[in-house]
Amino acid sequence: MIRSTLAGAAFVIVSLLTGPVQAADERAAYVDVAGAPGDGKEALENALSNQLLNRGFVVMGAPAAEAYEIQGIVRLFPAGRGEETIRIDWTIFGPEGTRLGNVTQTNVIRKGSLNRRWGAAAEAAASAAAVDILQYIPQ
Repeated sequence: MIRSTLAGAAFVIVSLLTGPVQAADERAAYVDVAGAPGDGKEALENALSNQLLNRGFVVMGAPAAEAYEIQGIVRLFPAGRGEETIRIDWTIFGPEGTRLGNVTQTNVIRKGSLNRRWGAAAEAAASAAAVDILQYIPQ
């Protein structure tokens, strides 16, 4: 299991490509996130999609047979006074549906700080996760 931590970074929104058009040497990916409070689902999906686009992937707007699928599950747990622990579990699946690996991120944050807008936290999480996720995807 690979562990990353959330850190500050700029938040970038990306538009998702929805068509299956791609060259033979391009890799396609679909990103799906569940369980995130506030705008976390959209923010994390967009931020990780942007990371993948910057690394030469075609990002699909829906699951596709030829695409890698990256599923994120966000969970929050009580921590110290006024704090909570965030845990993001990313599971990477190959185009044939085989589970290739998992990446887990954890961090202690101010309680409720992600209940509305994720902002820079989504980009930071995606940036850190992308490095580890790509270790499971053949070049």
